[in-house]
Amino acid sequence: MKTKKGKLKKEISGLQKIKSILKQSSQNTTTLKRGREHKVISQSDLRDFQKLIADIATGVWRMRNKFSMVNADNLPNEITKAYRHLDSIWDTLASAEVEIRGYTNEKYVPGMALKVIAFQPTSSVQTETIIETIKPSIFYKHKLIQEGEVIVAKPDAAQSKKNANEDISESKERNTE
Repeated sequence: MKTKKGKLKKEISGLQKIKSILKQSSQNTTTLKRGREHKVISQSDLRDFQKLIADIATGVWRMRNKFSMVNADNLPNEITKAYRHLDSIWDTLASAEVEIRGYTNEKYVPGMALKVIAFQPTSSVQTETIIETIKPSIFYKHKLIQEGEVIVAKPDAAQSKKNANEDISESKERNTE
């Protein structure tokens, strides 16, 4: 009888420990598992890790853009090797479902998940166009973890007026047909 009571007390004590562990886990604190301490990742730690991934991805994106501006045929062998390592990091991020997206030369559509640093009046564009990506958007498993930052060229006042007049002319032509 005493041994059964002792075993029962141990089981109840074990269940109470499990209950306590589950309660701690839901609060994102330290838990115990088979006598060893394990940490549960807190929301704050997860945000810090996502920021770290975004910062690394941004650095790799910037370096890759710098390399793309250089004629690869004239690079010293050491630089070519460094680029291969950079490419390897890019591939590793991609295989981990980290997507790095720049928007330069794309049409800007209001409402895009981007932070526009500046709108720059430009006579050479007819529609709002992203002329520079300051920071790329970073996605992890298709979820945005870093909002991109861009500069958008917009038609200057004279170009806007010309475009409006052309639109009106086209509309009149269609109505007279």
